Amino acid sequence: MKMIISGGGTGGHIYPALAIAREVLRREPDSQILYIGTKKGLESDLVPKENIPFEAVEITGFKRSLSFENVKTIWRFIKATKRAKKLIADFKPDVVVGTGGYVCGPVVYAASSLKVPTLIHEQNVIPGLTNKFLSRYTNRIAVSFSGSAEYFPKGKTVVTGNPRATEVVRADGEKGLRSLQIPSGKKVVLIVGGSRGARAINEAVSEMIPLIGNHQEYHFIYVTGEVHYQGVQDQIQKLASFPGKKQV
Repeated sequence: MKMIISGGGTGGHIYPALAIAREVLRREPDSQILYIGTKKGLESDLVPKENIPFEAVEITGFKRSLSFENVKTIWRFIKATKRAKKLIADFKPDVVVGTGGYVCGPVVYAASSLKVPTLIHEQNVIPGLTNKFLSRYTNRIAVSFSGSAEYFPKGKTVVTGNPRATEVVRADGEKGLRSLQIPSGKKVVLIVGGSRGARAINEAVSEMIPLIGNHQEYHFIYVTGEVHYQGVQDQIQKLASFPGKKQV
């Protein structure tokens, strides 16, 4: 089978896409997969590490407020659709799958216009703008939650859950603890604001760090997001009163 997968911007769209790719390759090792994303999204870094061929299109998301930038976005969408059509024509996929994020808009739309079978997957209860738009053109819609079905056409929507969840269930917890040098049996608290981090959460946690140090019975793992990492790390290093293990 030949498949094109598109989804990007944040890990919430990328990791389910990669989970789909891995499962397809597990079931059909001879399958060929092409991932289409953007150069600026996390996918440009994550996908090549999976040894999956990667191509980029230039596209930005629409602003919800009235803005001249949306005119530019329409022009970028037209250009991205044209490039996506060429990539699809060259690769000749059996199916094109979109997992959300503005990049999959022109890709799935291009596939639909070329009569290539398409499927989109929605990870959230309330779908994003891109998947709402694509729902009119795609052949099938997979959702993670039954509550999402009301936002999409009934005849082509199916509840599948999140592809990433299967990988999480299969994960080896003890192996994860060892990789982070966390003693077995230790209570673990994970603080995370998404793949790119969240400023508000980082600010709140930074204020809590001195208090966290008083709870040695817990092991805290703090995921800041790449953009915020150095600033948070510098702030933690300045807190000489923080006796706990500094793992960020």
